[in-house]
Amino acid sequence: MKAGFCRKQNTGSFFRSFIPLHVSNPFFLNVYKLLARVQVPQSVRERNLAENREHLHGMDWKFWNQSSTYIENQREWGKIRFGAGPHHNMSYSGCEIIAAFNAKKVFGFPGTAEEMAELIYEFESCGAALWGEFGTSPAAIAKHFERNGFSIIMTVKEDDNVMDKINRECPAVIVTVYNDRHDILKQVHTVCITKESKGYVIHNAYRLDTGGNYNASCPYRTLMEAVGHISRYESKLICAIGIAGMQIASNVHK
Repeated sequence: MKAGFCRKQNTGSFFRSFIPLHVSNPFFLNVYKLLARVQVPQSVRERNLAENREHLHGMDWKFWNQSSTYIENQREWGKIRFGAGPHHNMSYSGCEIIAAFNAKKVFGFPGTAEEMAELIYEFESCGAALWGEFGTSPAAIAKHFERNGFSIIMTVKEDDNVMDKINRECPAVIVTVYNDRHDILKQVHTVCITKESKGYVIHNAYRLDTGGNYNASCPYRTLMEAVGHISRYESKLICAIGIAGMQIASNVHK
């Protein structure tokens, strides 16, 4: 019995780790692109936009209109609609949109409730993976910044040269990781990492202070050190989108 139990455990561990360890990041991102072709119906998008405007404008959150304050509290966004899947809310699958919103604040965007409502609507129209059930395709996030005149540097591997270039040129980086490289069931998470005077700070990584409030992380010395601390498990990079500024140019490293 004990040997059989161990074999079952090992088999389960193998299947849970198969995608993070053996499926290439470009392939994984292409699957996301395919899932994003399943569009959220127009009627749902319009209904979500109306409801989100009402809820977001009624939320007395300090990050509205404050360029140096970021969204950290995704888990409190259960009333904000996103997509048409079984969960269809920002608390469950809105991390990519929150990361994009936070990144834009680095470049002086005021970050209003109306901006967020329209950003959700935009990604529901183009980018929501399987009606939003699997969040938003990272490729759609990259295209959003390019369409809006930003220069980006995108990588799907932990390449020291590319990461050094992002370190030098990008004050904001949107990073998607497997929360646990050994367990796909712990899902995927996307955050914005900002380059501050004391180091790299992770936003919306579910950090709670002693008072139960969500906060940014402590500063990390390097970008890759920050990436390694996005989750409390052994996270693994899927892609990083460095955002360099308001210039129309793009480099993608595979």
